[in-house]
Parts: sequence; structure tokens; C-alpha cells
Amino acid sequence: MYLKTINKFVLVFLATCIVIGMQTAAAFSAEEQAEKELKFTEKMAAILFQEPNDAFVYKREGRNDPFVPFVEERVVAKEVLIEELTGMRKFEPGQLSVVAIVSSAGNEFAMVQDSNNQGYVIREGMSLGRTGVVEAIVPNKVIVKNYTYNLAGDKIFKTVEMVLKQEGEK
Repeated sequence: MYLKTINKFVLVFLATCIVIGMQTAAAFSAEEQAEKELKFTEKMAAILFQEPNDAFVYKREGRNDPFVPFVEERVVAKEVLIEELTGMRKFEPGQLSVVAIVSSAGNEFAMVQDSNNQGYVIREGMSLGRTGVVEAIVPNKVIVKNYTYNLAGDKIFKTVEMVLKQEGEK
């Protein structure tokens, strides 16, 4: 029985020492942790707010700007001149109808009229509309050659035939 009491006393004493030791270690570790955090914060503040002794200065003389893109996009705006159309250039071939074709030795011309029944005389080589040229006047029709440009910049020709309507045709 005496041994049991001593055994119990030793166990209680060891348990008490262990608990007290853990509390002390926890208290020391909390203090040490706070001290370490304070040291870290102080070090970071010193690094962030210190005056640099030999600060880096970028010297731009003789150097390109590193933030400019390598490829420059150049937009070239073409100035489109709007020419005022006069004479027969006011009319496209579809707006005119052939009324008569007159031919004599080396001198051919056609008489055309617009929707208002206003009459005009056209000859080979005359400009008609924005891009048309009277190519030929043959006995029953007037051939007009219109040109346009495709996306590649090539000139494309389109032929328009204005047919002379016979008497009684509409």
C-alpha cells in the first residue's frame, strides 16, 4: 500500500511537471513568435523605407524605348477627291436610251435621251457616267466600256451595250 501511494504521488508529480512545462514552453514560444514577427516586420520596414545609396537610373540617351511595339501599324488614308460631274458624265448608261444612230463617212454619233426626254449627242471616246467611255457606235447599238478596280488594285472592264430600239418597241 505504501508503494501504491508513492507510485500515485510520483505519477501526479510527473503529470504536474509536464503540464507546467508545456505551459511555460507555450508562453516562451508565443513570446518568441511575437519577437520574431516584430523582427521580421522591422526588417521589412527597413528594406521598404530605406534610402537607396546607389539607386538604378535608366539612361535613355542613345537607346530605344523598350515599351514601343516592334511592328508599327501605319494607316494611310487616301484622300478621295469628289469631282463634280458635268455634261454626259452625269448619266450612267442605264439612265439613257438610244433614240437614233447617225453614221456618215468617218463621223458616227448617237442621239440619246434621259428619263425627262432631254436629248443628247454622244460620240466615240466621250466619257459617260463616272467610269464609262463610249467604245464604239455600231449600226444598232452603242458600246460603253466601264472600268472598276478590284481589291488587288487591278483595273477590270465591264461592257454595257445600249441597244437602239426599233419603231414600235418599248
